Amino acid sequence: MLYVGLLHWPCLDKNGEEITTSITNLDLHDLARVCLTYGINTLYIVHPNDAQLAFARRIMDHWLIGYGSGYNPIRKRAFEIVRLVKDIEDIKRQTGAYMVGTSATKLQGSLSWTEARRLASERDLCLLFGTGWGIAPGMLGGLDAVIEPIEAGTGFNHLSVRSAASIAIDRIVGR
Repeated sequence: MLYVGLLHWPCLDKNGEEITTSITNLDLHDLARVCLTYGINTLYIVHPNDAQLAFARRIMDHWLIGYGSGYNPIRKRAFEIVRLVKDIEDIKRQTGAYMVGTSATKLQGSLSWTEARRLASERDLCLLFGTGWGIAPGMLGGLDAVIEPIEAGTGFNHLSVRSAASIAIDRIVGR
């Protein structure tokens, strides 16, 4: 089974400093829809700050139990797979999944997309995406693996997290 996690800490800013990013409405909507499209049962939104988690909960409640639930039942279905957690340890406790980070930089020993696809067919795997300018190196180093970057041969590689997640998920579980 494949799980997806969107990390907001520890992430990097454009200067390479470790930061905590804010949860965005757009990320919640788009990533939930991508995950549901590909049959992913759980999208974890990871943030250490209670106020940010409450913000995400208000958005989710609008679509799950508020006016939005009747206005757009498809959106409601997408939000049903979203879980809010404070750190990746919560994901590990809930899933026991093999934790795989993503990076726009090729790192020594990175998993290939073919290896990740095989792993996801053999065991529970959680694919983690960083916000801002990506997952901080200290966090990446503590994961079970990091997957190779998405490359298109242009030398440019700075995708939005929503785009990167869509491509990565398709590469792992798409037809």
